[in-house]
Amino acid sequence: MNIKNKFNRYLNELEYKIVFINNSVNINNYIEIIDFTDEEVTVKHKDGITRIKGKNLVVSKMLDEEILITGFIKEIIVK
Repeated sequence: MNIKNKFNRYLNELEYKIVFINNSVNINNYIEIIDFTDEEVTVKHKDGITRIKGKNLVVSKMLDEEILITGFIKEIIVK
């Protein structure tokens, strides 16, 4: 697969996706943030909700369909 096809696939990705790396959670293609505190973030997506629980949670990046949450992540619950 050439670079143009990879880039196009990345831009047109519509599936809900969670990536957890080094005490940060990157969520793609969410619908809305339902609740946000420094201990819990609840995000709605097309198939349900996701709760991120921890301490000192901060939204480090927020775009229309992408959010990056950093802090001490204890638990990720996908319903």
